[in-house]
Amino acid sequence: MTRVELITVGDELLSGLVLNSNVARVAESLASVGLGLSVVCDVSDDLDEIVAAVRASAARADVVLCSGGLGPTSDDLTRDALARAAGVGLDVDDGVVQTLRDRYAEWNIPMPDLALRQAEVPQGATLIPNPRGSAPGLQMRIDGALVLALPGVPGELQAMLDATVAPLLAGLAPGPAPVTATLRVALAGESGVAAALTGVQGAGEAAGVRFAYLADGGDVRVRLTGPAEAVAATEQAVADALGHGVYSRDGAPLEAVTQRLLLEAGATVAVAESLTGGMLGAALTELPGSSAVFLGGVLVYATAAKADLGVDAALLAERGPVDGDVAVQLAERVREKFGADYGLATTGVAGPDPVGDYPPGAVFLGLAGPNGAFSRRRDLPPRRDFVRRLTVLAALDLLRQELLGLPRDG
Repeated sequence: MTRVELITVGDELLSGLVLNSNVARVAESLASVGLGLSVVCDVSDDLDEIVAAVRASAARADVVLCSGGLGPTSDDLTRDALARAAGVGLDVDDGVVQTLRDRYAEWNIPMPDLALRQAEVPQGATLIPNPRGSAPGLQMRIDGALVLALPGVPGELQAMLDATVAPLLAGLAPGPAPVTATLRVALAGESGVAAALTGVQGAGEAAGVRFAYLADGGDVRVRLTGPAEAVAATEQAVADALGHGVYSRDGAPLEAVTQRLLLEAGATVAVAESLTGGMLGAALTELPGSSAVFLGGVLVYATAAKADLGVDAALLAERGPVDGDVAVQLAERVREKFGADYGLATTGVAGPDPVGDYPPGAVFLGLAGPNGAFSRRRDLPPRRDFVRRLTVLAALDLLRQELLGLPRDG
C-alpha cells in the first residue's frame, strides 16, 4: 500500500485567517487515482519546523506532498527547507528566470528582484510546470521518498494536481483506477441520509465501494468510490433508497439542476422574496445562462411592500405577512408582474424573534405556474443564517419537483 502524507505550510493556516481547503483538493485528486492520505500536517512559516516535518514524513511515507511556501517573499521557505532536508544547495534555474521575465513583461510591470527567488531550485530537483502561476513546483527524492512541492494558491494547486501530480501518482495505486459518483440531497440531515442507506452501504462496501457523507448548509453529498461496476450498481441503489429527495446524480448543485430543468422546459421564473432578502434571486442567477430563464424579482420585506405588489390588504391585516395564502399571492403577483411561467415566493420568520404565532424557522413557500398555485410550510432549525439558507434550498427544490411533475406532497 502506497503511503502518502501532506504537509501544508503557512502561518495563516494555523492562525485561522485562511481555511485550509487545499487538504480537500489533494484528497480528491488522490482518490481519483485510487490513493489516500495517511497524515496531514500543518506547519508554520519557520524553516526548522518545515525541515523537521519533511524529514519525519519522508521517513514514513512513499510520497510526501507539500503545499505552500513557494512564492517570492521572505516567509516562502519550502524550497529552502527541501534543500536542507536533502542536504543539498540551491541553484538558479535560467529557464524559470526567463519565464518570470516574460510574464512580467506580458503584465507590463517591472519585475522586482525578489521575484527571482522563485527560480531557486534544490540541487537534484526537477520542475513541475505551473500553468496558472509564476512559481513552479518541485519534484525530488528525500530519504527514498518522492517529495512533490506545490504552490498553496488553490487555483494553481488544482491545475498542477490535475495536469501533473495525479497522472504521475496513478501508477502507484493498486489495481485499476477507481471511479467516483456523487449524489446530492437537499434538506435532509447527514445522519438521516446515512440511516436511510444503512443496508445499501453494507452491500456497497462488501463490493468494494467506499461511502463518504459531506454535509454543507442543508445539502448532503453522498460520494461513492470504487470499482466501476460496483459504483454504478450502488449509485442506483442509493437513488432508489432516497427517492425523489435525490436532486442530482452528477454532483451538480441544486441551482444548476433547477436552471437545467427550466432550460429543458423552455420555462422562465420570477421571485418575490421576504425573509431571504435577494438570496433566492442570487442563487437563480449564479450560473452562466441564467438570463434565459430568470426574468426578475422583487424584495417585499416589509408588509407594506407585499401589499404594493398586490397581496390582498385584508388578508395581510387578518393573518399577517407569514402565511401560506400570502405566499401564494406573492407567487401569483410576481408571476403576473414579469410575465413568467413560474412565480416563486418566500415569506417566514428568520428570527431571532417570533412573528405573531409563528416561531423562528417557520417558513411558507409559494409557487404559481401553469398548473395552478399552492404553498408549502417548512419548519426549519431556528437559527437566522440557517433559516435563510435553507429557505433558498427549499424554494429551489420545490420548483425542481414541480418542473419534474412530481407529486405535490402537501
